[in-house]
Amino acid sequence: RQVERGRPRLLRVNALATFTLRWLIPRLSAFQLAHPAIEVRLTTSNVPLSRLAEAFDVAIRGGPDARPGHVGQPFLSERRIPVCSPALLQRLPLEEPGELRNHTLLHAATLPQVWPQWLRAAGVPDLVPQASVTLEHFYLTLQAALDGLGVAMGPERLIADDVAVGRLTLPFAEPALPARSYYTYVPEPRMEDPSVRAFCAWLVEAARV
Repeated sequence: RQVERGRPRLLRVNALATFTLRWLIPRLSAFQLAHPAIEVRLTTSNVPLSRLAEAFDVAIRGGPDARPGHVGQPFLSERRIPVCSPALLQRLPLEEPGELRNHTLLHAATLPQVWPQWLRAAGVPDLVPQASVTLEHFYLTLQAALDGLGVAMGPERLIADDVAVGRLTLPFAEPALPARSYYTYVPEPRMEDPSVRAFCAWLVEAARV
């Protein structure tokens, strides 16, 4: 069904908070320019879709998950790797994982095992850092890393823009922890809606850049 002239078609999108702040919002103007007749109403939540109170046309969550009544499609892969500000490395060099003992590690309360998993993979499972700071969400750890507070475990695709312009840097190329990919989940009755199809197709294209 065609969108009536002068009356934008509402598209309700619910996405993970860190993904929204670090990846979706910086790119959303491109979707608006390409589809001016679609009005995106964007909300954020980290709760499972089964517990989400508000209705949505497209949800963005990790996957793959079996979600009855929804169609899930991947569009963006992810890994996790240490990240910090270049200014921090000027003060405290970080050339091998063992030197993290001289640094502050930034933890996300929602994913408390990420640093221990990475330290095991890097061969320093018993490392004790100079200090640790735990913040409520991943996006807060990334902001703290930007501000030079310490070293965070960054979702690689969500920090790519900051790395590209030099606001953040990756002190180690490896190891990188595999992480869940980002998926769109669409209620089955909404799958043929032109606005939904346009948004999901745009996500796939934006992820290739």
